[in-house]
Amino acid sequence: MLALSCTGARTRAEPEASLSVSAPPSLVLWVDAQAQDGGDGSATHPLRRLEAALALPAPHRLVHLSAGLYSGPFLALEGTELVGGSATVLTGPAGVTVLETRGAVSLRRVLVQGGTLGLVSTGALRLEEVRFSGQRAGAVSISQGGTLLAERAVFEASVSGAVGLHLSPGGKAELTGCRFEGPWQRGVEAQTPERLAVEKSAFRGAVTALHLRGGSATLSDVSIAEGRGPGLYVGGGTLELHRVEVSGHEYGLLTGAGAVVEGEDFTSTGADRAGVGLVTGMAHFRRLTITKAGPLGGLQTISSQVTVEGLRVQEVAGVGVSMRDGSLRLDGAVVLGTKDPDGTGGEGLQLRGGRATLSNLAIREASGACLLAAEAADVVLSHATLERCHTAGLVSETGAHLVTSDVSVLSSDGPGAVATSDGELVLRRFRALATDGVVWAECAVGAHVMAFEVAGVLPTLPCIETP
Repeated sequence: MLALSCTGARTRAEPEASLSVSAPPSLVLWVDAQAQDGGDGSATHPLRRLEAALALPAPHRLVHLSAGLYSGPFLALEGTELVGGSATVLTGPAGVTVLETRGAVSLRRVLVQGGTLGLVSTGALRLEEVRFSGQRAGAVSISQGGTLLAERAVFEASVSGAVGLHLSPGGKAELTGCRFEGPWQRGVEAQTPERLAVEKSAFRGAVTALHLRGGSATLSDVSIAEGRGPGLYVGGGTLELHRVEVSGHEYGLLTGAGAVVEGEDFTSTGADRAGVGLVTGMAHFRRLTITKAGPLGGLQTISSQVTVEGLRVQEVAGVGVSMRDGSLRLDGAVVLGTKDPDGTGGEGLQLRGGRATLSNLAIREASGACLLAAEAADVVLSHATLERCHTAGLVSETGAHLVTSDVSVLSSDGPGAVATSDGELVLRRFRALATDGVVWAECAVGAHVMAFEVAGVLPTLPCIETP
């Protein structure tokens, strides 16, 4: 199923094969569910049944619907325009599709209520101030290659497990100023769409607001709240995010294999598990904010290629940023207040395997180490301030290679930097204040430290070199 556009005036190209609003109607009809039988479709003698108006042949028919209840199912063909009012209701029982449209069809100010499906479209569909409610399986379904343009539409779920808008492969849709209310399993479900654009719209209560598999989608000025699953899920394809905010949900954003994400001003607040989870995908964010995330932490990357310019992670019940394999590049990151809910860590950054390049970094109040590199991770850190770290400022262990420059540890319950378990640590222009020693290394288990221009007294250990 699929949906189209939602609010506000803007300049855009119409979807291909869209309804021509300038084409003059060849047939204008009035329909009133309260009228007497025998009307001729004029304003003074309207038809009583909508089926009769839809059956009259015409290249372009304009049908005015008075307030009332119209029982379907209905079929609207190419060139049909239905215009209702505040209390115009198209309805159908369970087991049917209330309205099927073929070709270019337009609906304005109509409530589609009930049915297993509300509306199934083959062709170009335009919705303006149309409301859907009470469907068992889904509100709107756009067939393969179809198009949808929806403005100020409302998709209201009455039962859980249904889909608000389903877009089939090759479809195109624009939604502006739309609202998705209630427990939709998926507010918008898009399978390899050619293009999906959602602007100035809101999702409230959907398990997942957008479920994208392949194709391309863009969300701009969108809010998502009160759901139980991932707010956004990308299982392949490309997703662009501009000024998108997710509150609650299991994850703010979760990706699967092959996903590509471009984000600008993306915010996740109060995620039950992690703010953002990136799995075997690629992502580039500009200004990513994660607040009050669950035990899987703030930003979680697994076998992915991720770049973030401007990251803020605050008050997470786990690791602030975690990487397992893949690559991570952070520039301008702030991590504040990481917890240790089950005794497994609570590091500000935890990097296991892969490669990471980190610059202009600030970490404060970590219940574990401020930064941990492990499992042969290759990490380069420059221009960083670490403060109120619990176990240590920096830790390199289990074969990790951590190279730092211009790093200050302002306070730590443990040493400023630690190398252990075959970990390698290179310190350039490093200082540690209010810590339990500047550097510590466990030489017996293969640790190695090279220190250049390090402030303070270094311990005399065979694996600490000062060239």
